[in-house]
Amino acid sequence: MKYLLLVAILLTAGAATLAQEDIKAKHAAYNLCVQNIEKDPRKAYEYCSDYLNKYPNDDKRLTEFAGKFVTAYRKISQYLKSVPMNYFMEKTTGWAVYGPGLLLTIPSEDSKDPKYPILIKREYGSPDEEKLLAKAESLYKNPEPVGPELLKQWRYVAEPYIDLPEGEPKWWGGPISAIQSTELVTNGAVLYYYKISQTLRSNEGRLTEISKFLSSNLKYEASIKKMDVYERAGKTFNNVYVANMTLTWAQVCGGLCGSGFTRNKIVVMSPSGEILDMFLDDPVNNSSWIAKLR
Repeated sequence: MKYLLLVAILLTAGAATLAQEDIKAKHAAYNLCVQNIEKDPRKAYEYCSDYLNKYPNDDKRLTEFAGKFVTAYRKISQYLKSVPMNYFMEKTTGWAVYGPGLLLTIPSEDSKDPKYPILIKREYGSPDEEKLLAKAESLYKNPEPVGPELLKQWRYVAEPYIDLPEGEPKWWGGPISAIQSTELVTNGAVLYYYKISQTLRSNEGRLTEISKFLSSNLKYEASIKKMDVYERAGKTFNNVYVANMTLTWAQVCGGLCGSGFTRNKIVVMSPSGEILDMFLDDPVNNSSWIAKLR
């Protein structure tokens, strides 16, 4: 009897020790996950995935937190794969030309639809100037910081209603919602709002099952001109082409529900098409408007 009691005590003590070791192992695995999220997201993804695989039934608050990071990391990785770095040309610290963008065609249109008007106007003097304008429209900021920037917003990206625009270099900025807000004027951005305008027209304002808009307004005006001398922001350029692009968008979903913006981009190029500078210094680039129901 004493022998059996001793065995029971030893088994109980052993089980308690194993339980404590298991708790320590869980904590260690979780700490490796969260401690690397800011300093090394790639390692954090590996550690968080390992933690979730080994301890799926751990404290729900901990597994949900780790799970959100894993979800966000996968979304961001998938997005970055959809816009490979080798698709960008003439890359500098300030900008890069998106190769596939050179193949896009922006239609001209001036349709005065009462609810969803569209004005797209591109001015150039020759086929060569049109090519230069298309190149300016395909110019983006250097794409290398995009991944780190998105990872800083991982909590937001992890939300189930957030879909990163795959195949689109980052012209969009701000909160990702039913309709994106533009950070940078590009041909991809113009075509994005053009397609939305067409969808709203054909679906009586409905974009998704839960998103309906009473009206929208798309306006895009772009031009390219040869200039003997061009001065901007304290810089002087001689014998250059200057492309000036302005995109305006507005959407209304109710009496006090709507938003909009205007964005401008100026690109200076040599006659051979070399990008000399990109200017995003127009004050309109720093403001938007929004109205909400109260």
